Amino acid sequence: MIGKKIIGALVLCLILGSPALAQNRLNNPEFSNYPATIFVGRLMIPPYYVKSADVWRDDMGKQVAAPTVNFAGKHYVGLHSCGTECRYYTLSDLSTGKDLKALDMFSSDGEKPLKTRDGRTYITELVTRPDSAMIVARYRIDESSGHPAECRERIFTLSSDGQKVAPITGTIKGCVSR
Repeated sequence: MIGKKIIGALVLCLILGSPALAQNRLNNPEFSNYPATIFVGRLMIPPYYVKSADVWRDDMGKQVAAPTVNFAGKHYVGLHSCGTECRYYTLSDLSTGKDLKALDMFSSDGEKPLKTRDGRTYITELVTRPDSAMIVARYRIDESSGHPAECRERIFTLSSDGQKVAPITGTIKGCVSR
């Protein structure tokens, strides 16, 4: 009877994974932990992206990277400038050509720079991979009021419908090269 319980417990650990491995996944998530299948059909580029000669531009006429799948299998995370200390991100589903609002929380509003609770300005840098639904938000905080410049990060994952991102870590002091 004890032998069956031990074997059952081992099988359950193999099926579900050990708690230590699960905790490690949450503390040190990797892009490979959140795989996405890359779309192979015809890309539908949103109409506000225009290619002129060899340069892509957005609807404000600002230069942007070429729209290609760079996130979660079928999405393009576009970085746009709206002036000094102002940037915003778009999330385009390149299988449909539709934009989603999931990354709006990482954008400045164009009126004032983003600030930490203690009043320091920062910009957000998003790190993505084409084959993963994980996204790393790096917060580059300016030197100010006797505080040195620093980098913090928080890791999120995109919902299966592409409508929102949910945090999978808290905010971490320091940034890890990925």
